[in-house]
Amino acid sequence: MNPKPFIIIGASHWHAPWHFAALLGAGQTVAAVGDISGAAGHRLVGDRTIPVHENWRELIREHPDAIAFVLTPPNETPEVLAALVENDMPIVLEKPGTLDAPSLRPIVAAAERKGLPTAVPFVNRYMSFWRELELRDPKFQDWTHAHFRILAGPPERYIRDGVPWVLSRKRYGGGALRNLGIHTADAALALTGGKKPVVERALLSNALHGLEVEDFATAMLRTGNGARTITIEAGYCMPTETTADKQWRIHGPGWAVSEERAELTIRSLTGLEKRPTLASADHYDLFGSEMRRMSLGIDHGMATLGDLLAAQVLIDDIYAAARSS
Repeated sequence: MNPKPFIIIGASHWHAPWHFAALLGAGQTVAAVGDISGAAGHRLVGDRTIPVHENWRELIREHPDAIAFVLTPPNETPEVLAALVENDMPIVLEKPGTLDAPSLRPIVAAAERKGLPTAVPFVNRYMSFWRELELRDPKFQDWTHAHFRILAGPPERYIRDGVPWVLSRKRYGGGALRNLGIHTADAALALTGGKKPVVERALLSNALHGLEVEDFATAMLRTGNGARTITIEAGYCMPTETTADKQWRIHGPGWAVSEERAELTIRSLTGLEKRPTLASADHYDLFGSEMRRMSLGIDHGMATLGDLLAAQVLIDDIYAAARSS
């Protein structure tokens, strides 16, 4: 079977260069790219002979057999996704995808009815943290508390890079929680086996940058029986664009596992173990390789639109809890 080519819709997105490079690095064909800004499209393809379209409808009309990698602003994405589903095209959707869960739910239902392959680059699923919990020791299933944190640099980069809509509640559906925190929501759901935890308390703040959207969010989640807790944090709190603070951490009786700064740490009653892991940037290359399977029509191991919907539902719950605090 010949692999399907990819088209990229939304070349302006700051993740577009990472995905573009990862697809090419995995030997995939990018048939064309599209963006309302033709200049953004040409910047993405560089000196390669890849067509650039300013009209996404024209793009999918000319490449009906492609897999569509969608990175458009969330307020515009439902229209794009509906057209792709109508044309029976497989979809890869950059998170958060839509403004909220209700905007995504009918698309997920329609894609599932048609049996369309879908994928979402929740690349933090490639962290060694998860393999350690699954493979190392059954006792790690007896966790009591987990903490997922992503703090990135100041948000001015979004304005500089031509995507100011990331800082618009109307166009993006929120701030750091919707943008970065959706990875932590996916992590929480992965830990609970997809069962949505209860949001006990949530707080949002825009005190650091004075944006219309939050630049910091934190929430305390509790599992259905109340015995386990999960804390999440997301924010634009770090001083420079080259600094980040991301940690996945989990605790249980007599042990703790954490991953941060490309290092996995296992603590137990018998001592401390550390080992190097992949840097976050390398996770995008792994996702590009996974897309090779998708292009061949083989089931992939990554998140789907249904997984993204579950994370969006949890993010919506956190926003609602913060408003009621």
